[in-house]
Amino acid sequence: MPSSDDNLSDARLATLRTLSAALGHEFADLALLDRALTHASLGNEGKKSYERLEFLGDAFLNFAVADVLFKADTEVAEGQLTETRARIVSQKPLAAAARRLDLVTHLLSGKGLRDSERHGERILADLVEAVLGAILIDGGVTAARAFVRRHLLPKGELAEAAAATATKDAKTALLHWCQHHHLGQPIYEVVGTSGLQHEQEFQVRARLADGRAAEGRERSKRAAEKLAAEALLRALRGE
Repeated sequence: MPSSDDNLSDARLATLRTLSAALGHEFADLALLDRALTHASLGNEGKKSYERLEFLGDAFLNFAVADVLFKADTEVAEGQLTETRARIVSQKPLAAAARRLDLVTHLLSGKGLRDSERHGERILADLVEAVLGAILIDGGVTAARAFVRRHLLPKGELAEAAAATATKDAKTALLHWCQHHHLGQPIYEVVGTSGLQHEQEFQVRARLADGRAAEGRERSKRAAEKLAAEALLRALRGE
């Protein structure tokens, strides 16, 4: 692993201490944080990059988010849990977290790394995962969990990600619910149309084998099916 703090300049140590405070974790070994913010383009200068820490942080992040989601709602089907986790740990929200923490300001890189790459979502997301890996090694699971909850799982963002996943494809969400509760596969049927041909609306019913059903009306069959699926899912959840 990284060398001790003694090999870091006073200026670098000062900036890392400031960042450490913003992260909410006081590093016992700031060289770990330094490595988490060192790009592979400095390899020729003998500096170890963040890549191994990123690998560790990525694995822990997936576990930590899965754990939170699993405990948050025991009725959500596995498929939806997977989709919500994927949304939360994707590049875009991780890059946004990196920007909030201003990680790129502390990134050490070689001349070969273009400025556009430094600020790109891929590297920003990598930095978050590498920092998480460094915190995991330095402070253990409790400290790493705290970082995830504080910076990567704010309540509003967690709810937004879950809602976005649920509404992304209501038919998929309904199918997952039915599979989880052994209700069989939902059936969709057009029960009525209205309006002129070029302004036609479709009324679609989503129903289960046990007779429970809900309807949706829209300008296309697919949109009507989604509305029907959303309505039936809300009914099944007792909302």
